[in-house]
Amino acid sequence: MKNKKVIEIYDQIAEDYASTYNKIDSPEDLVFLDAFLKHLKSGSDVLDLGCGTGFSAGYFQKQGMIAQGVDLSSSMIAIARRNYPDIPFVLQDMRTFVPGKMVDAVWAGYCLFHLEQMDCEATIKKIRKYLKPGGIFGLVLQEGAGEVEPFDPFLPTERIYVHLYTKNEIESILKKYGFTVIEHSIKPLMDEKEFGYNKLLLIAK
Repeated sequence: MKNKKVIEIYDQIAEDYASTYNKIDSPEDLVFLDAFLKHLKSGSDVLDLGCGTGFSAGYFQKQGMIAQGVDLSSSMIAIARRNYPDIPFVLQDMRTFVPGKMVDAVWAGYCLFHLEQMDCEATIKKIRKYLKPGGIFGLVLQEGAGEVEPFDPFLPTERIYVHLYTKNEIESILKKYGFTVIEHSIKPLMDEKEFGYNKLLLIAK
């Protein structure tokens, strides 16, 4: 398994990560989340997959959604539960997680690229099964091609596995599992704490 150190690294950097990203509130910071939300009705059930510190789930709830989150990093989940005590957060592997009921939308922001492609595809296939017909799937990936192991921006002594995707590559994978991309956009590198690639948003149904 090429990505075996990912969770270990996120457990170590959780507090630093939270102090950096849980304060974002400018329109530029929220552009991907807002693009996703415009496809949802108020009161939609939204699963935040790879939820990290819970920021996105908290924002979804603030915008009138019913949010839940899942992540495999115990340190990240602890922060999410601390910051958003009224949102249910589950410590579990997103590759095997299945919610208690079908959901209206799934958000996978900045997480699927840490999976090897086989696991990424298996996760997308599973999402298709618990997303309601016509449901919305939003995902953010690092744009590029192939597998890389950059130094982690928060822990520069450690390399972390990242699988880069082009828009065409991920769109083809989504189509393979029954999704149609309805919107996409690219955001350039904005912060030294980010991985050094453009960010690719795809919204599918």
